[in-house]
Amino acid sequence: MNIYIFDMDGTLTPARQPMQPDFARRFFPWVKSHIAYLAAGSNYEKIIEQIPGDAIGTGFSGVYSSMGNVFHQKGKEIYRHEIKLKKELLQTLERYRKNTAYIGKLYTNYLELRPGMLNFSVLGRNCPFKERAKYNEWDNLHQERAAVVKEINEKFPEYEASLGGKISVDIVMRGGGKEQIAAKIREQHPQDKIIFLGDRTEPGGNDYALAQALRAMENTEVIAVNSPEDVLKYLEI
Repeated sequence: MNIYIFDMDGTLTPARQPMQPDFARRFFPWVKSHIAYLAAGSNYEKIIEQIPGDAIGTGFSGVYSSMGNVFHQKGKEIYRHEIKLKKELLQTLERYRKNTAYIGKLYTNYLELRPGMLNFSVLGRNCPFKERAKYNEWDNLHQERAAVVKEINEKFPEYEASLGGKISVDIVMRGGGKEQIAAKIREQHPQDKIIFLGDRTEPGGNDYALAQALRAMENTEVIAVNSPEDVLKYLEI
């Protein structure tokens, strides 16, 4: 039997946008007839804003949110982990926010504490959608987020940082990223093949740790996708 794990933003939904109706129409019947887990960087509240409740409550076998630091089954929270934030880490992030070379408008919600993780965005998470695309295009050229990730991982060994979505950086305690999901699902399904679909499986991406943890196990497969359309093509639905 195959066990499936899906990332959310950029995989099942456009980044920070609701699942598209045509995708939902095709995906929901499939997920209800398979064993599948959701593995998202977003918190649970954002997940239910983007994916209709019937898929969360009756479709997925379980929902891992906040990089695997919170787990829900059938809408019930099973566990959660928290993160301890050092003052020096916060000061480093404030420095990037203050000294950014990005000339566009910055928005207020640039530090978002979630269970077990901190999400940092120089731009600010409450920006309009068109500003996300503008910043992402700029960041692809100037690699600001990559610089944040590199400095945190070198300066603070107790933390792990990775690129999150299009505009942010995800920060967790070491070992508290998506990689923890691999061991938990393998424990539940010791003999079955595990297939993971995600859009940020490259080094530095927030799916990379989970992808690598799965690759280190037997009977697994990692599928890199770029959009929900790629998911439908892979599933042949």
